[in-house]
Amino acid sequence: MNAVAIVTDSTADLDPADAATRGIEVVPLFVNFGDTRYRDRVELSLEEFYRKLASLTVLPTTAQPTPAMFEDAYRPNVEAGRPVVCITCMSTLSGTNNAANTAAKAFPNAEIHVFDSESVAGGLALLAQHAAEIAGAGGDAQTVLAALERDRAVLRGFATIPDLSHAVRTGRVSRAQAFIGSLVKIVPVLRVGGGKLEEYARVRTFARAIDTMVDAAALEANKADGARLAVIHSRAADLATTITAQLREKITTVPHSFEQLEAGPVIGTHAGQGAVGIFVIPG
Repeated sequence: MNAVAIVTDSTADLDPADAATRGIEVVPLFVNFGDTRYRDRVELSLEEFYRKLASLTVLPTTAQPTPAMFEDAYRPNVEAGRPVVCITCMSTLSGTNNAANTAAKAFPNAEIHVFDSESVAGGLALLAQHAAEIAGAGGDAQTVLAALERDRAVLRGFATIPDLSHAVRTGRVSRAQAFIGSLVKIVPVLRVGGGKLEEYARVRTFARAIDTMVDAAALEANKADGARLAVIHSRAADLATTITAQLREKITTVPHSFEQLEAGPVIGTHAGQGAVGIFVIPG
């Protein structure tokens, strides 16, 4: 058992079995199809979610976990006297961080640290994995938090979406932006980090968007040995494998780790199928 309990939320898109092996507890967000609510990756598998997404005309909605769900994650560790570090998706996109902080107040005498990753998806996954690695080696909460602070400051994420319709319908991109993009055949490359989703580049084809992401991520990884990388996709495993191969060709340093993750229902709701992203914590 790790010296410090590591908790995160399901927008990290960690494989449940891998998270359990690393000692990471995952609190699920909700995905709502009409009046039916599912816990992300608990009551709704990837296969079922993407099947529903393709067959229904009305997109699902997403919702943050309740404070009680975080309390349930904290309680066994508090009772065991273990410090808790809870790493959440960026607070500017979701109320998940607020729910985690509210839950911590239920244990006023416990050592619970809630850390805003200022990222999501692969970026959140890399932070949680590094935290678990340090905790597994016997590091205390302050050592974990110091590493997270450093990682967050240098973490870079890049993503592109072949179809902006999902992002428009869930409010992440305006209809005007999507219309202009389709009219002049512009494909955006987004930069993810620092609590923001920003435009990094505008290119004319999805293939060029992929090249732009790979070049940007490789530039970050080549700063020093020991980079942590994650390629994430929504039902685009072959493309993610190709991107991983391209990155390996362009990276001249020695990475610490190289993850390939599949976006779950919450991220998939907003990105749709075919989206890809690359996240890097330089060494």
